[in-house]
Amino acid sequence: MTHKIALAAAFSVVFAAGLVASSANAAAEGDAPKPCVGTSFKIAKVGAACESGGQSKVKKMMKEAVKKAKAAGVTEGMKCKDCHVDLKAYKLKGDDPVGAIKKWL
Repeated sequence: MTHKIALAAAFSVVFAAGLVASSANAAAEGDAPKPCVGTSFKIAKVGAACESGGQSKVKKMMKEAVKKAKAAGVTEGMKCKDCHVDLKAYKLKGDDPVGAIKKWL
């Protein structure tokens, strides 16, 4: 019986060590911002945000701009897919896709 307890304890220690190492590695990877997909930007503020904070900073900035626009009563053209073809490559669509959001940035 004590062998089973010792074996279970040993497996528990190994499992816990793996969890700690895994979470430490994930935290280290989480420190660096995920880089932006785009390389050229029609709005300088977006490019600057991308350089300083990556995708998360740009997304936060865009969400704040949409929030400002909606608070002012503007809802037309204020969805991500109104300006972007998809939300993986973030390619812009149309002739002036940034026109609607530019004034809110």
